[in-house]
Amino acid sequence: MIACTVLPMSDLDASMRRLIRDELTKPGSDFHHAVETKTAGLIAIVMDGEVVVGWARTEQWFDGNGIPYDTLEAFVRPERRMQGIAAFAAAGLYSAALHDDGCTVAVFSPYMMLVARRAGLFPTLFERDGNGHWRRA
Repeated sequence: MIACTVLPMSDLDASMRRLIRDELTKPGSDFHHAVETKTAGLIAIVMDGEVVVGWARTEQWFDGNGIPYDTLEAFVRPERRMQGIAAFAAAGLYSAALHDDGCTVAVFSPYMMLVARRAGLFPTLFERDGNGHWRRA
């Protein structure tokens, strides 16, 4: 049975943080480097029985103009992609917290635009400029 649990990042224990870092992040990504120490925001973890199959997370972030956004990022095991798991996790975040702020989220890849929309959120896409800074696409 597939289940989604939403919890504060600060509640993740060390073994779950290591599992996410080692098996459920893109090597070299910002979150891959920060998962063991990140305490801000919420994470929705999707389990299939005893196996973590994916997650989505959010935290407050400010763009280059100082405008605050809730972020949305996700990761799903490669063999479980295209099954709606990222959207399921994002919908968990929507139900737990994101509905309070108008449902607008910053996303950092075109794929996440689709995930956010499927979960009922309103995404704004950001991309890195030539200097490595995030700007609105």
